[in-house]
Amino acid sequence: MNALNLRVLFSLLSVLALVPEAGAQPVHFKTLVIDQAYARATAPGQEVGVIYMTIENTGKQDQHLLTATAPVARAVTLHSTHMSGGMSSMHRQASFAIPAGSKLELQPSGLHLMLEGLKKPLVEGKQIVVRLRFEPAGEVEVPVPVRSMGAGPGMGSMHH
Repeated sequence: MNALNLRVLFSLLSVLALVPEAGAQPVHFKTLVIDQAYARATAPGQEVGVIYMTIENTGKQDQHLLTATAPVARAVTLHSTHMSGGMSSMHRQASFAIPAGSKLELQPSGLHLMLEGLKKPLVEGKQIVVRLRFEPAGEVEVPVPVRSMGAGPGMGSMHH
């Protein structure tokens, strides 16, 4: 390979490194748009996993995410993360509110879905499905790609 081709190849790889990881296509469900969903890969034997996404409510009525289920886990719970004294702790939430005309962001060090009792490891490059139940919109299935263990900002030390 000559020097010019090598420079072009390195330039292209540099640009691709800056492009965000591709995720699933947005899911449009009634007045909700569920986008940027992803789960982090887990190590063998790890019993918990995490899912992040954004949920936009384009309607005129408030929505509430009440529950979630996934075939890969015994349970899916809604959690928030709080920082105190340099340590983060997670707290289970009964629901997540999505006011009319707003966007809810599930992200590292914030709100998230916790996969509990994983039946098998989450493998980078694979896809899982989560079923979300909203009030009043109803239920919708969302495809969730599995990204690397370190996808997104770091989570820090977690204590339940």
